[in-house]
Amino acid sequence: MELSGLEGELERTTAGRSQMYALLGAAFGFPDSDFHDAIREGLIVRSIGELCSVLPHQLASVVTADLAAATDVYVEFESEYIRLFDVGAAGPPCPLYGGVYIGDRMKTMEEATRFYNFFELHLSPEVRELPDHITTQLEFLHYLTFREAEVGQHGGDVSSLLRAERDFLERHLCRWVPRMRERLVKQNPAPFFVALVDFAIAFFEADRAYAAAAVGG
Repeated sequence: MELSGLEGELERTTAGRSQMYALLGAAFGFPDSDFHDAIREGLIVRSIGELCSVLPHQLASVVTADLAAATDVYVEFESEYIRLFDVGAAGPPCPLYGGVYIGDRMKTMEEATRFYNFFELHLSPEVRELPDHITTQLEFLHYLTFREAEVGQHGGDVSSLLRAERDFLERHLCRWVPRMRERLVKQNPAPFFVALVDFAIAFFEADRAYAAAAVGG
């Protein structure tokens, strides 16, 4: 969805929120060399800053230079992602699965799946990630906000979408990502990953508050 193709501040705001969820989904996924190059060239931090400029959230303080910090060598950056999030003798130190942090993992996955199914969304058998993985959850919020912009553009009622966004953030990302950060900072991580998680936490909370205010609490 192109911001320039929308009329009205509210539509541009909603499209910006949707694009931010898509960008964060890509950022938390397994990094390829193109993404590594985009970090080093400042494209990621620039894109985040541009999207923040159309959002009603106050996020300037968490858009830091560390979002452009990456090792010169892609393999080193990839290895750091793997070390933190992907492998380990008893699993990675900072898994990107919400159910690890908020109790009964099966229950967490079931609850997330009910959200997806309510909107007639189903995980593809070819998709490797599970319902509680951060990229799956970000893709869902990208979808909800995309639909919100689309429905709003045609004058429709977006309140059910906003309530779903609020509830999903409250029950999932706003609960477990801060707990993941507590583990992350103990691992002497590369600065980019701390900056990414810090920005994500601030964005999730700001967007939860935005959606809550839009539906009256």
